[in-house]
Amino acid sequence: MPDAMRPGSVIADYDRDSIHTLPLTVLPVSNAALSKARLIKNHRLETRVELFRETGIGSGQIAIDEIPDFFSGDPAGLQDDMALLRRIGQLPAFDPYTLRIGLRQAGVDVLSLEALRLSPAKRAELLPLMRNITRPLIVHLYGDGTVDPDDLEAIIHMIAYPNTPKVRARIQSMAAGLKVGIDALPDMLEDYGDTCLALSYYRSYFQYALPVLDRILEWMREVRDNSFLRSDPNARQAFQQVEDVITHVSASVIRRFDGFDRHTVVNWEMVTVGTFGGVRELISAHQRSLAQVLCGLTVKIYEWEQRFPNGGGSPDKRAEFIASDLRPGLDALWGVERRAPRFENGGEAAA
Repeated sequence: MPDAMRPGSVIADYDRDSIHTLPLTVLPVSNAALSKARLIKNHRLETRVELFRETGIGSGQIAIDEIPDFFSGDPAGLQDDMALLRRIGQLPAFDPYTLRIGLRQAGVDVLSLEALRLSPAKRAELLPLMRNITRPLIVHLYGDGTVDPDDLEAIIHMIAYPNTPKVRARIQSMAAGLKVGIDALPDMLEDYGDTCLALSYYRSYFQYALPVLDRILEWMREVRDNSFLRSDPNARQAFQQVEDVITHVSASVIRRFDGFDRHTVVNWEMVTVGTFGGVRELISAHQRSLAQVLCGLTVKIYEWEQRFPNGGGSPDKRAEFIASDLRPGLDALWGVERRAPRFENGGEAAA
């Protein structure tokens, strides 16, 4: 399999942590000029090659099939590049977790893809969202307050090097329950932590999106109810349809994260291989649909924030934005969310 990491390539933290952008320098793209571009999901939920993005100018985007019109070079090489981008472009999002799966399926060696790891700053930002997992582990092993629950590396280190016989005995009991040697336990817990970090990653995007979506809905209502649009039945219907979809999608994602909070609680005194496997399978079952829905909401939000940074805008401009930029693709997102796994009352996740 080709190695996707280009020697000397530097990936900005923004791209490394983004849910909707992919710098092509991390892919085995043969055309040097093309490798400087990005693959993005735009606010219409289309996959595009982004040639440039500048403040005050905007984003220069082309379809993958338009690449030969903008880039010269070996025709056969360009066709190979386009075939790769078409496969990657079908992914629902471009976050590191979705890309690891998609690039592996596309035949790209992800084992050396350091670019598909979150930046240290992003990891530090997400760790507090894992306290429902890390704090009970600390309490079980050490008692409260011994280790910072937001410092996963310190937790793993103290498990690798227990400082009292009592802690060592608890770690031996945990390793026995997980059917691994004590030496392998830190790596197993680190791998489990990375799985849970993926859930925290998606949760962080939703936590950002939720209040902004509320502002967008209020921004819509301002002109729907207090301008000439209130006497336009077509406009009112369009506004209501957009509001309904955003409200339904948001409520459904909230229920999903509430379900995760219930079903990812680990009783560390009775932990087994099945415990870890169950949580991993649960997160994996939701990963693709969460990525697609949150990517779609995110690019809609970013476009609104760029076009209306202070809110405002005439009724005509707001109606135009809603019709041409906000509404396209929302029904498809709601379809993805409706088909996503769900949590039964008090039971396991169900398809």
